[in-house]
Amino acid sequence: MGREIGLGKQHPSVPDAELLRRIAHDMRSLYAEVIRQPLPRNIEVALSCIDREQSRTVYQGQRFRA
Repeated sequence: MGREIGLGKQHPSVPDAELLRRIAHDMRSLYAEVIRQPLPRNIEVALSCIDREQSRTVYQGQRFRA
């Protein structure tokens, strides 16, 4: 008895735990490569702006509490 997965392809029955283990393994493999790549410059700039804004907001909040 097969299980319907994806685009209507029949696959032999696989226990859910094993299927989830395979999915997790594939996702880790895929994203491990992405994580090793450097960030594009425009994303670095955007993240820096966000970090500065958050730091400024936290600093101002602490200043007003004192």
